[in-house]
Amino acid sequence: MTRVAITTDRFDSVASEYLGVGLEPLPVPCVDVVVAVEGVLTRAREAASHADLMLITSPRTVELLWPEGGMPPTGVVTVGATSAVAVETAGGRVVATGRSGLADLLDGAADVLGAARVVFPHAAGTDTGLVARLRSLVSDLDDQEIYGAVPVAPESTLVDAVVFASPSAVTGWLLARDFEDVVVGVIGPTTRTAVARSRVPEVVAPEPSHHSLARALRSYLEVSV
Repeated sequence: MTRVAITTDRFDSVASEYLGVGLEPLPVPCVDVVVAVEGVLTRAREAASHADLMLITSPRTVELLWPEGGMPPTGVVTVGATSAVAVETAGGRVVATGRSGLADLLDGAADVLGAARVVFPHAAGTDTGLVARLRSLVSDLDDQEIYGAVPVAPESTLVDAVVFASPSAVTGWLLARDFEDVVVGVIGPTTRTAVARSRVPEVVAPEPSHHSLARALRSYLEVSV
């Protein structure tokens, strides 16, 4: 069975996607997540309650702000299906969902976001160019950093492939390892760009989720290995 390094700290949440397609996921975390102080989280929750729309680009955002559910009735625009499921599970209301990252979402949801008060709780390090583009689309943007991902050097676990869901995880991996003799899979164009500084990744998820990436990786391995 092909051994796949899962570089997110959310191994328990995503491992089943790889097991489900016959791969062996192994926890090789390359990031430590630092959550903002409670006052920042509280302000983000309050802003969400008073906005016209909320933009969610990660299930982690929902988990940090509404760990027990109870999201406000504010309409939510999500970057992909995984985030949409997290929102709905927490009692939120999804009004639009993208398929290929934040840039694609801004293209497809410009008419929804335009002339609206939008709250955007997100991770530190989100592409500043995309945030500026979002700001140009909406009448009032409240973007708040509610957590950060700090790169950490991974263990030397023997694997055949590695998957990344953030540029921070790529940075962490490269603190102690390289891409020699491993198949590389990524979620999203920003993470693809981070890997491409060293080499072109073999697998890019067609949708921003581990569900999509696991299936794309399995398809690649069936043909190439």
